[in-house]
Amino acid sequence: MKRSLLTIIATLVVLAAVLGLVAAGCSSGSAATTTSAGSQVTTATTQASTLTTSNGSMDTTATAGSDTTTAPAGNSTSGTTTPTVVAQGAASPAEAVAQKLGPSVVNIKVTGTTPASDNGFPFGQQTPQEYSAEGSGVIYRADGMIITNNHVVTDEYTGDPVDTIKVTLATGEELDATLVGRDPLTDLAVIKVKTDKQLPVAGFVGALPQVGEYAVAIGSPLGYENSVTLGIVSGLSRQIEGITGAESAAYTNLIQTDAPISPGNSGGALANAGGQVIGINVAYEPPSQTGAVSIGFAIPASTVVNVADQLINSGKVVQGYLGVSLYPDPLDATIKQHFSLSRDSGVLVSEIVPAGPAEKAGLKQGDIVFKANGATVTDPSAFIALIRDMKPGSQVELTIDRDGKELTVTVTIGERPSTTATTSQ
Repeated sequence: MKRSLLTIIATLVVLAAVLGLVAAGCSSGSAATTTSAGSQVTTATTQASTLTTSNGSMDTTATAGSDTTTAPAGNSTSGTTTPTVVAQGAASPAEAVAQKLGPSVVNIKVTGTTPASDNGFPFGQQTPQEYSAEGSGVIYRADGMIITNNHVVTDEYTGDPVDTIKVTLATGEELDATLVGRDPLTDLAVIKVKTDKQLPVAGFVGALPQVGEYAVAIGSPLGYENSVTLGIVSGLSRQIEGITGAESAAYTNLIQTDAPISPGNSGGALANAGGQVIGINVAYEPPSQTGAVSIGFAIPASTVVNVADQLINSGKVVQGYLGVSLYPDPLDATIKQHFSLSRDSGVLVSEIVPAGPAEKAGLKQGDIVFKANGATVTDPSAFIALIRDMKPGSQVELTIDRDGKELTVTVTIGERPSTTATTSQ
Protein backbone atom coordinates (compact mmCIF):
# COMPACT_ATOMS: atom_id res chain seq x y z
CA MET A 1 0.00 0.00 0.00
CA LYS A 2 2.79 2.40 0.98
CA ARG A 3 4.60 1.52 -2.26
CA SER A 4 1.45 2.18 -4.33
CA LEU A 5 1.01 5.55 -2.62
CA LEU A 6 4.57 6.54 -3.50
CA THR A 7 3.98 5.51 -7.10
CA ILE A 8 0.84 7.68 -7.30
CA ILE A 9 2.70 10.69 -5.84
CA ALA A 10 5.54 10.27 -8.33
CA THR A 11 3.07 10.09 -11.20
CA LEU A 12 1.38 13.30 -10.06
CA VAL A 13 4.76 15.09 -9.90
CA VAL A 14 5.59 14.03 -13.46
CA LEU A 15 2.20 15.20 -14.71
CA ALA A 16 2.66 18.57 -13.00
CA ALA A 17 6.05 18.99 -14.64
CA VAL A 18 4.66 18.10 -18.07
CA LEU A 19 1.81 20.59 -17.66
CA GLY A 20 4.31 23.25 -16.61
CA LEU A 21 6.37 22.67 -19.76
CA VAL A 22 3.29 22.95 -21.95
CA ALA A 23 2.36 26.23 -20.30
CA ALA A 24 5.88 27.57 -20.82
CA GLY A 25 5.79 26.52 -24.48
CA CYS A 26 2.73 28.72 -25.03
CA SER A 27 4.58 31.92 -24.02
CA SER A 28 6.33 32.56 -27.45
CA GLY A 29 9.75 31.66 -26.19
CA SER A 30 9.57 33.95 -23.13
CA ALA A 31 9.60 32.97 -19.48
CA ALA A 32 6.50 34.29 -17.65
CA THR A 33 6.67 35.27 -14.00
CA THR A 34 3.71 36.49 -11.98
CA THR A 35 4.49 39.31 -9.59
CA SER A 36 2.67 40.10 -6.37
CA ALA A 37 0.69 42.72 -8.28
CA GLY A 38 -0.47 40.11 -10.74
CA SER A 39 1.34 41.64 -13.76
CA GLN A 40 3.86 39.89 -16.03
CA VAL A 41 7.43 40.86 -16.94
CA THR A 42 9.38 39.39 -19.85
CA THR A 43 13.11 38.88 -20.37
CA ALA A 44 14.83 38.00 -23.63
CA THR A 45 15.75 34.40 -24.26
CA THR A 46 17.84 32.71 -26.89
CA GLN A 47 14.87 32.82 -29.28
CA ALA A 48 14.37 36.07 -31.22
CA SER A 49 11.31 38.05 -30.19
CA THR A 50 9.87 41.49 -30.84
CA LEU A 51 9.98 43.80 -27.83
CA THR A 52 7.83 46.94 -27.65
CA THR A 53 8.11 49.72 -25.12
CA SER A 54 5.21 50.79 -22.97
CA ASN A 55 4.31 53.55 -25.43
CA GLY A 56 4.53 51.19 -28.39
CA SER A 57 7.21 53.27 -30.13
CA MET A 58 10.10 50.81 -30.16
CA ASP A 59 10.30 47.64 -32.23
CA THR A 60 13.53 45.99 -31.21
CA THR A 61 14.51 42.43 -32.03
CA ALA A 62 16.40 40.79 -29.18
CA THR A 63 18.59 37.84 -30.06
CA ALA A 64 20.60 35.33 -28.11
CA GLY A 65 22.99 36.99 -25.70
CA SER A 66 21.39 40.46 -25.85
CA ASP A 67 21.03 42.40 -22.60
CA THR A 68 17.62 43.41 -21.27
CA THR A 69 16.25 44.58 -17.97
CA THR A 70 12.80 43.65 -16.70
CA ALA A 71 10.04 46.23 -16.56
CA PRO A 72 8.53 47.10 -13.18
CA ALA A 73 5.33 45.45 -12.03
CA GLY A 74 2.26 46.83 -13.75
CA ASN A 75 4.22 48.19 -16.78
CA SER A 76 2.32 46.42 -19.56
CA THR A 77 0.17 47.29 -22.56
CA SER A 78 -2.80 45.35 -23.96
CA GLY A 79 -2.07 42.47 -21.61
CA THR A 80 1.45 41.96 -22.98
CA THR A 81 4.66 42.25 -21.03
CA THR A 82 7.01 45.20 -21.62
CA PRO A 83 10.78 44.80 -21.14
CA THR A 84 13.20 47.75 -21.40
CA VAL A 85 16.09 47.13 -23.83
CA VAL A 86 19.57 48.37 -22.97
CA ALA A 87 20.86 50.26 -26.05
CA GLN A 88 23.96 48.76 -27.64
CA GLY A 89 25.01 51.17 -30.44
CA ALA A 90 27.42 50.03 -33.13
CA ALA A 91 30.97 51.25 -32.49
CA SER A 92 32.25 54.02 -34.79
CA PRO A 93 35.94 54.52 -35.64
CA ALA A 94 35.49 58.07 -34.38
CA GLU A 95 34.75 56.81 -30.87
CA ALA A 96 38.22 55.39 -30.27
CA VAL A 97 39.85 58.37 -32.00
CA ALA A 98 37.97 60.82 -29.79
CA GLN A 99 39.11 58.99 -26.66
CA LYS A 100 42.74 58.80 -27.79
CA LEU A 101 43.25 62.14 -29.54
CA GLY A 102 40.56 64.32 -27.99
CA PRO A 103 42.66 65.31 -24.94
CA SER A 104 45.37 66.65 -27.30
CA VAL A 105 43.04 69.03 -29.19
CA VAL A 106 42.44 72.48 -27.70
CA ASN A 107 40.23 75.52 -28.23
CA ILE A 108 41.95 78.83 -28.99
CA LYS A 109 40.40 82.26 -28.34
CA VAL A 110 42.13 85.40 -29.58
CA THR A 111 41.49 89.12 -29.21
CA GLY A 112 43.01 92.23 -30.69
CA THR A 113 42.48 95.76 -31.91
CA THR A 114 42.70 96.81 -35.53
CA PRO A 115 44.40 100.23 -35.76
CA ALA A 116 42.43 103.26 -36.90
CA SER A 117 42.54 103.87 -40.64
CA ASP A 118 40.57 105.83 -43.18
CA ASN A 119 40.52 102.76 -45.51
CA GLY A 120 39.05 104.97 -48.19
CA PHE A 121 35.89 105.69 -46.22
CA PRO A 122 34.20 108.97 -47.20
CA PHE A 123 33.59 110.07 -43.60
CA GLY A 124 37.19 110.32 -42.49
CA GLN A 125 39.37 108.15 -40.30
CA GLN A 126 37.72 105.20 -38.60
CA THR A 127 38.21 104.47 -34.90
CA PRO A 128 40.19 101.39 -33.78
CA GLN A 129 38.11 98.22 -33.88
CA GLU A 130 38.32 95.47 -31.30
CA TYR A 131 37.86 91.92 -32.52
CA SER A 132 37.76 88.38 -31.17
CA ALA A 133 37.89 85.00 -32.85
CA GLU A 134 38.14 81.30 -32.11
CA GLY A 135 39.96 78.35 -33.60
CA SER A 136 41.55 75.08 -32.64
CA GLY A 137 45.00 73.68 -31.99
CA VAL A 138 46.84 70.39 -31.47
CA ILE A 139 49.31 69.78 -28.64
CA TYR A 140 52.69 69.04 -30.24
CA ARG A 141 54.98 68.85 -27.23
CA ALA A 142 54.30 68.04 -23.60
CA ASP A 143 55.93 71.31 -22.48
CA GLY A 144 53.05 73.31 -23.97
CA MET A 145 53.91 73.72 -27.66
CA ILE A 146 50.69 73.77 -29.71
CA ILE A 147 50.24 73.81 -33.49
CA THR A 148 47.50 75.87 -35.12
CA ASN A 149 46.87 77.85 -38.31
CA ASN A 150 48.56 81.18 -38.92
CA HIS A 151 45.22 82.78 -39.73
CA VAL A 152 43.91 81.81 -36.28
CA VAL A 153 46.53 83.99 -34.54
CA THR A 154 46.74 86.76 -37.14
CA ASP A 155 44.72 89.96 -37.59
CA GLU A 156 43.09 89.38 -40.97
CA TYR A 157 43.14 93.09 -41.80
CA THR A 158 46.69 94.06 -40.88
CA GLY A 159 48.46 90.70 -41.05
CA ASP A 160 49.95 91.35 -37.61
CA PRO A 161 49.81 88.88 -34.72
CA VAL A 162 46.79 89.07 -32.42
CA ASP A 163 47.09 90.79 -29.03
CA THR A 164 46.04 87.96 -26.70
CA ILE A 165 45.78 84.18 -27.01
CA LYS A 166 43.96 81.95 -24.54
CA VAL A 167 43.87 78.16 -24.78
CA THR A 168 41.20 75.94 -23.27
CA LEU A 169 42.31 72.34 -22.73
CA ALA A 170 39.97 69.38 -23.13
CA THR A 171 39.77 69.31 -19.32
CA GLY A 172 38.25 72.80 -19.35
CA GLU A 173 41.35 74.47 -17.93
CA GLU A 174 42.08 77.86 -19.52
CA LEU A 175 45.70 78.94 -20.02
CA ASP A 176 47.44 82.01 -21.42
CA ALA A 177 49.55 81.45 -24.52
CA THR A 178 52.25 83.30 -26.43
CA LEU A 179 53.20 83.15 -30.09
CA VAL A 180 56.37 81.15 -30.81
CA GLY A 181 56.40 81.61 -34.57
CA ARG A 182 54.16 81.68 -37.65
CA ASP A 183 54.51 81.00 -41.34
CA PRO A 184 51.99 82.61 -43.72
CA LEU A 185 53.32 80.57 -46.64
CA THR A 186 52.02 77.35 -45.10
CA ASP A 187 49.35 78.95 -42.87
CA LEU A 188 50.87 77.30 -39.82
CA ALA A 189 51.84 78.70 -36.43
CA VAL A 190 53.12 77.47 -33.07
CA ILE A 191 51.97 78.88 -29.74
CA LYS A 192 53.04 77.95 -26.21
CA VAL A 193 50.95 77.81 -23.05
CA LYS A 194 52.27 78.46 -19.58
CA THR A 195 51.86 75.28 -17.55
CA ASP A 196 53.79 73.30 -14.96
CA LYS A 197 52.34 69.94 -15.94
CA GLN A 198 52.96 67.64 -18.88
CA LEU A 199 50.29 67.93 -21.56
CA PRO A 200 48.96 64.99 -23.65
CA VAL A 201 50.83 64.97 -26.96
CA ALA A 202 49.28 64.00 -30.30
CA GLY A 203 51.04 61.58 -32.64
CA PHE A 204 51.69 62.69 -36.23
CA VAL A 205 52.00 60.41 -39.28
CA GLY A 206 54.60 61.33 -41.90
CA ALA A 207 53.18 59.23 -44.74
CA LEU A 208 50.17 60.43 -46.69
CA PRO A 209 46.89 58.60 -46.04
CA GLN A 210 45.12 56.44 -48.59
CA VAL A 211 42.13 57.81 -50.47
CA GLY A 212 39.02 56.21 -49.01
CA GLU A 213 40.35 55.55 -45.53
CA TYR A 214 38.54 56.92 -42.50
CA ALA A 215 39.19 60.53 -41.48
CA VAL A 216 38.13 62.07 -38.17
CA ALA A 217 38.11 65.84 -37.61
CA ILE A 218 38.37 67.18 -34.06
CA GLY A 219 38.14 70.86 -33.19
CA SER A 220 35.91 73.69 -32.01
CA PRO A 221 33.47 74.52 -34.83
CA LEU A 222 31.52 77.65 -33.88
CA GLY A 223 32.99 77.33 -30.40
CA TYR A 224 31.66 73.81 -29.73
CA GLU A 225 34.83 72.48 -28.12
CA ASN A 226 36.16 69.00 -28.91
CA SER A 227 33.54 68.31 -31.56
CA VAL A 228 34.16 65.12 -33.52
CA THR A 229 33.07 64.48 -37.11
CA LEU A 230 33.65 61.36 -39.21
CA GLY A 231 34.29 60.98 -42.91
CA ILE A 232 36.90 59.66 -45.30
CA VAL A 233 39.94 60.93 -47.15
CA SER A 234 38.36 62.12 -50.40
CA GLY A 235 41.50 63.09 -52.29
CA LEU A 236 45.17 64.09 -52.15
CA SER A 237 47.33 66.85 -53.66
CA ARG A 238 44.38 69.23 -53.78
CA GLN A 239 44.75 72.92 -54.55
CA ILE A 240 42.15 75.58 -53.76
CA GLU A 241 41.71 77.99 -56.63
CA GLY A 242 41.04 81.70 -56.31
CA ILE A 243 43.25 82.30 -53.26
CA THR A 244 45.58 85.30 -53.53
CA GLY A 245 48.29 86.85 -51.36
CA ALA A 246 51.25 85.40 -49.53
CA GLU A 247 49.11 83.00 -47.51
CA SER A 248 47.82 81.37 -50.70
CA ALA A 249 50.86 79.09 -50.81
CA ALA A 250 49.27 77.11 -47.99
CA TYR A 251 46.42 75.98 -50.17
CA THR A 252 48.34 73.54 -52.35
CA ASN A 253 49.09 69.85 -51.87
CA LEU A 254 46.20 69.52 -49.41
CA ILE A 255 44.29 66.50 -48.12
CA GLN A 256 40.62 66.62 -49.06
CA THR A 257 38.04 65.14 -46.68
CA ASP A 258 34.28 64.93 -46.35
CA ALA A 259 34.51 64.92 -42.55
CA PRO A 260 32.54 68.11 -41.87
CA ILE A 261 34.77 71.13 -41.21
CA SER A 262 33.28 74.45 -40.12
CA PRO A 263 34.48 77.86 -38.88
CA GLY A 264 36.43 77.19 -35.68
CA ASN A 265 37.86 73.88 -36.92
CA SER A 266 40.91 75.72 -38.29
CA GLY A 267 44.05 74.46 -36.60
CA GLY A 268 42.36 71.31 -35.35
CA ALA A 269 43.28 67.72 -36.11
CA LEU A 270 42.38 65.49 -39.01
CA ALA A 271 43.17 61.96 -37.84
CA ASN A 272 43.15 58.42 -39.15
CA ALA A 273 41.25 55.57 -37.51
CA GLY A 274 44.24 54.89 -35.27
CA GLY A 275 44.02 58.34 -33.69
CA GLN A 276 47.15 59.64 -35.42
CA VAL A 277 47.17 63.13 -36.93
CA ILE A 278 47.34 63.02 -40.73
CA GLY A 279 46.77 66.74 -41.18
CA ILE A 280 45.83 70.10 -39.68
CA ASN A 281 42.44 71.36 -40.80
CA VAL A 282 42.76 74.62 -42.70
CA ALA A 283 39.82 75.38 -44.99
CA TYR A 284 36.54 74.23 -46.49
CA GLU A 285 34.32 75.09 -49.45
CA PRO A 286 31.37 77.14 -48.10
CA PRO A 287 28.13 75.46 -49.23
CA SER A 288 26.30 78.79 -49.46
CA GLN A 289 28.84 80.14 -51.94
CA THR A 290 29.86 77.07 -53.91
CA GLY A 291 26.97 74.65 -53.52
CA ALA A 292 29.50 72.08 -52.36
CA VAL A 293 28.73 69.74 -49.49
CA SER A 294 31.37 68.41 -47.09
CA ILE A 295 34.51 69.45 -48.97
CA GLY A 296 37.19 70.30 -46.44
CA PHE A 297 40.97 70.49 -46.57
CA ALA A 298 43.91 69.78 -44.28
CA ILE A 299 47.65 70.47 -44.46
CA PRO A 300 49.52 67.13 -44.57
CA ALA A 301 51.22 66.09 -41.32
CA SER A 302 54.66 65.89 -42.98
CA THR A 303 54.49 69.60 -43.84
CA VAL A 304 53.12 70.42 -40.40
CA VAL A 305 55.94 68.67 -38.54
CA ASN A 306 58.62 70.21 -40.78
CA VAL A 307 57.28 73.73 -40.29
CA ALA A 308 56.61 73.31 -36.56
CA ASP A 309 60.12 72.06 -35.83
CA GLN A 310 61.64 75.01 -37.71
CA LEU A 311 59.44 77.53 -35.92
CA ILE A 312 60.29 76.06 -32.52
CA ASN A 313 64.01 75.81 -33.22
CA SER A 314 64.61 79.10 -35.05
CA GLY A 315 61.37 81.09 -35.10
CA LYS A 316 61.21 81.07 -38.88
CA VAL A 317 60.74 78.66 -41.79
CA VAL A 318 63.20 78.23 -44.62
CA GLN A 319 61.75 76.78 -47.82
CA GLY A 320 63.14 75.78 -51.17
CA TYR A 321 62.58 78.00 -54.19
CA LEU A 322 62.78 77.23 -57.90
CA GLY A 323 61.72 80.55 -59.39
CA VAL A 324 58.99 79.46 -61.82
CA SER A 325 55.26 79.81 -62.28
CA LEU A 326 53.34 76.66 -63.20
CA TYR A 327 50.15 76.00 -65.10
CA PRO A 328 47.77 75.05 -62.25
CA ASP A 329 46.36 71.82 -63.68
CA PRO A 330 48.03 68.50 -64.53
CA LEU A 331 48.52 68.09 -68.25
CA ASP A 332 46.15 65.88 -70.23
CA ALA A 333 45.13 65.36 -73.83
CA THR A 334 42.78 68.36 -73.83
CA ILE A 335 45.40 70.76 -72.50
CA LYS A 336 47.97 69.33 -74.86
CA GLN A 337 45.72 70.06 -77.82
CA HIS A 338 44.73 73.51 -76.57
CA PHE A 339 48.33 74.70 -76.15
CA SER A 340 49.78 72.58 -78.99
CA LEU A 341 52.12 70.84 -76.56
CA SER A 342 54.44 67.94 -77.36
CA ARG A 343 53.21 65.71 -74.48
CA ASP A 344 50.14 65.24 -72.31
CA SER A 345 51.72 64.53 -68.91
CA GLY A 346 53.90 66.52 -66.53
CA VAL A 347 53.77 70.13 -65.30
CA LEU A 348 53.97 73.11 -67.62
CA VAL A 349 56.29 76.03 -66.83
CA SER A 350 54.25 79.13 -67.65
CA GLU A 351 56.72 81.76 -66.46
CA ILE A 352 60.34 82.09 -65.38
CA VAL A 353 61.27 84.48 -62.56
CA PRO A 354 64.17 86.70 -63.77
CA ALA A 355 67.51 85.88 -62.14
CA GLY A 356 65.91 83.01 -60.20
CA PRO A 357 67.39 79.54 -59.74
CA ALA A 358 65.47 78.09 -62.69
CA GLU A 359 66.61 80.77 -65.14
CA LYS A 360 70.20 80.43 -63.98
CA ALA A 361 70.01 76.68 -64.68
CA GLY A 362 68.61 77.19 -68.20
CA LEU A 363 64.94 76.34 -67.67
CA LYS A 364 62.61 78.15 -70.10
CA GLN A 365 58.99 79.14 -70.40
CA GLY A 366 57.03 76.35 -72.10
CA ASP A 367 59.22 73.56 -70.74
CA ILE A 368 57.34 70.53 -69.43
CA VAL A 369 58.82 68.96 -66.31
CA PHE A 370 57.95 65.26 -66.12
CA LYS A 371 60.65 63.92 -63.77
CA ALA A 372 62.39 65.26 -60.66
CA ASN A 373 65.39 63.32 -59.38
CA GLY A 374 64.16 60.36 -61.39
CA ALA A 375 60.63 60.38 -59.92
CA THR A 376 57.66 60.94 -62.23
CA VAL A 377 56.05 64.37 -61.97
CA THR A 378 52.39 64.68 -62.97
CA ASP A 379 50.79 67.08 -60.50
CA PRO A 380 51.72 70.77 -60.01
CA SER A 381 50.63 70.76 -56.38
CA ALA A 382 52.84 67.79 -55.49
CA PHE A 383 55.76 69.33 -57.41
CA ILE A 384 55.35 72.57 -55.47
CA ALA A 385 55.48 70.62 -52.20
CA LEU A 386 58.61 68.77 -53.35
CA ILE A 387 60.49 71.98 -54.07
CA ARG A 388 59.16 73.70 -50.96
CA ASP A 389 60.53 70.93 -48.71
CA MET A 390 64.02 70.98 -50.24
CA LYS A 391 66.84 72.80 -48.48
CA PRO A 392 68.34 75.87 -50.14
CA GLY A 393 71.66 74.95 -51.72
CA SER A 394 70.58 71.41 -52.56
CA GLN A 395 70.17 70.32 -56.16
CA VAL A 396 67.31 68.81 -58.10
CA GLU A 397 67.69 67.09 -61.45
CA LEU A 398 64.72 67.89 -63.69
CA THR A 399 63.91 65.89 -66.80
CA ILE A 400 62.03 68.15 -69.20
CA ASP A 401 60.37 68.11 -72.58
CA ARG A 402 61.24 71.12 -74.75
CA ASP A 403 59.44 71.13 -78.07
CA GLY A 404 59.49 67.34 -78.18
CA LYS A 405 63.11 66.95 -77.12
CA GLU A 406 64.03 65.35 -73.78
CA LEU A 407 66.59 67.33 -71.78
CA THR A 408 68.05 67.18 -68.27
CA VAL A 409 68.50 70.37 -66.25
CA THR A 410 70.12 70.52 -62.80
CA VAL A 411 68.85 73.36 -60.62
CA THR A 412 70.42 74.58 -57.38
CA ILE A 413 67.52 75.31 -55.05
CA GLY A 414 67.29 78.85 -53.67
CA GLU A 415 65.61 80.20 -50.54
CA ARG A 416 62.02 81.18 -51.03
CA PRO A 417 61.35 84.92 -50.50
CA SER A 418 58.77 85.47 -47.76
CA THR A 419 56.62 87.65 -50.03
CA THR A 420 56.46 85.19 -52.93
CA ALA A 421 52.90 84.19 -53.87
CA THR A 422 51.80 80.65 -54.64
CA THR A 423 52.19 80.83 -58.43
CA SER A 424 55.97 81.27 -58.13
CA GLN A 425 57.84 78.20 -56.88
